[in-house]
Amino acid sequence: MKRILIGLSFMFMLVGCSNKNEENSPNSDKVEEVNASTQLLEDHTAQIDKLELQNEELQATLDNLQTDFSYKEEEAAYYKQVIDDLIKDYSDAQLKDLALNLWDYELQINGVPVPVNGLVDIQDQSIEISLIERQTEYPILPQKIFMQGQISGDYIDHIKVNSNPSETYVTDGTVVTAVHHKYENVEKDSTISFTVTEELRNRLGLETTEIMINLK
Repeated sequence: MKRILIGLSFMFMLVGCSNKNEENSPNSDKVEEVNASTQLLEDHTAQIDKLELQNEELQATLDNLQTDFSYKEEEAAYYKQVIDDLIKDYSDAQLKDLALNLWDYELQINGVPVPVNGLVDIQDQSIEISLIERQTEYPILPQKIFMQGQISGDYIDHIKVNSNPSETYVTDGTVVTAVHHKYENVEKDSTISFTVTEELRNRLGLETTEIMINLK
């Protein structure tokens, strides 16, 4: 109602101004002024209607998101309680075994996992050794127990290269981090070797701690 009154007042003001100039303006000019004022009012009203509709749609979306968030919070609290009840009688060894399953380690050469025998044949003269640490996106255990599943110390220190790489860098995400050792312009028929710790070997399921990369 307030919007309509404002619009009518605006229209009356324009018509009033038109009447004041009636004696000095041709009749056709007055008609054009009234038509222009009417069109301006209609455009203004249409714009307001559009904005109000957009506001209603945004408010509906916000309400849905708030409802979903509340539901997810309730769901998370429920499952946490279920897990706490399930593990309350676990031994320390059982809890650690459970935590180990929430951390994953992968060793790759140019994006391909290293085979269990540690022997890698490659033809690309650019070689990248990547050690990846991946934790679960949704830890289900108390933080103290969850961290027991991580490899000891810093995972970066569990790999030792025997020759200086062209570049070493780390990528760091929310749940996935990795260290990369990159070698450029490696000569054909050459070999690059590196070692991993016994602990990392066990986590990776490898048969050896020494990895050999043969450039064919």
